[in-house]
Amino acid sequence: MNDTTRALRPAIGAVRRSFSPWTDPQARPLIRFESVTKRFGEAVAVEDLSLDIFEREFFCLLGPSGCGKTTLMRMLAGFEEPTAGRVLLAGQDLTGVPPYRRPVNMMFQSYALFPHMSVADNIAYGLKQDRLPRGEIEARVEEMLRLVQLEKLATRRPDQLSGGQRQRVALARALAKRPKVLLLDEPLGALDKKLREETQFELMDLQVRLGMTFLVVTHDQEEAMTMSDRIAVMDHGRIVQVATPGELYEQPRTRFVAEFVGDINILEGKVAGMEEGGWRVETPHASQALTVFDPDEVLGHGQPVAVAVRPEKMTIHRQRPQGPNVLEGEVWDIGYLGDWTVYRVHLGSGAVVRVSCANASRFVADPITWDERVFVAFAPDAAILLSR
Repeated sequence: MNDTTRALRPAIGAVRRSFSPWTDPQARPLIRFESVTKRFGEAVAVEDLSLDIFEREFFCLLGPSGCGKTTLMRMLAGFEEPTAGRVLLAGQDLTGVPPYRRPVNMMFQSYALFPHMSVADNIAYGLKQDRLPRGEIEARVEEMLRLVQLEKLATRRPDQLSGGQRQRVALARALAKRPKVLLLDEPLGALDKKLREETQFELMDLQVRLGMTFLVVTHDQEEAMTMSDRIAVMDHGRIVQVATPGELYEQPRTRFVAEFVGDINILEGKVAGMEEGGWRVETPHASQALTVFDPDEVLGHGQPVAVAVRPEKMTIHRQRPQGPNVLEGEVWDIGYLGDWTVYRVHLGSGAVVRVSCANASRFVADPITWDERVFVAFAPDAAILLSR
């Protein structure tokens, strides 16, 4: 990290901590999708979808392949027109406005760099198309090269660059026209894991420094959780939940969101009543009813529910621990991931639960191993109840 980056860090942190325009009823969105539907023949890609995105927000559309997220982005870019509904940018209806007249720019997954052009010429291409004065083009290209730290590679061609460097050139080219909104379609998919993680933080810092609105499409939940102010989880052309990364992970509204965002254990059961502020749930996976503190749920006696628990919120023991919510089973698999060890425990009911344990010590004298009988426990406030 250079001195300039160090100097910017406190300001960036302050911006991200205090930024939440979606909680202000007076705030007006920069981007608005109003009851948008998009059909391709008989196939419905996006169905009656409404969504607000605010200025300077780092927003992510997250979902499996074919859920409609890229189609939604392409409608904002102007490459597709809605079958019904409207797309508005800064209050302007974009219906009929061609892509080149929209104040947005799109960075494609493939980067789409011109192989015969240098780095500098790739960045300058869109500015030349707009017939900007030569001096302004040169100044803008130099600014972008500094921004993505490629000043020394300005004369190289794309085939002389690494994957991460090509990604930066594509980003610089997209930013050079200073769009109101930058659209990124799976922007880090071509990078290896370590470089992808580093670039996520670079994009976050860059977005705050430029004060721009970023809209990212990805199917990578970790990528979305790391970078975004808010995430919209999509499924079959609809938005299932819009929330901050922390809210999505800790308070998913549906089973689909709970299972799609991170790992989670799902224990089926039925409501047996309420006791001391907690819901009691009878389940075939435990010898006694489970207790879950989830005040947001309003449930009826006998109602089918799922008790959902993240693996890191479970603990594993050789001896039966005191307290509620204890499951008994046998260790079937162990995955050592360096910072975490993951145990797959086969319960007597036939279900398999995952337990993640942080490796806080370098050595464990007598670690739990394969085929051992173990007990898995979790606190009543560690789980959530899902009724849909």
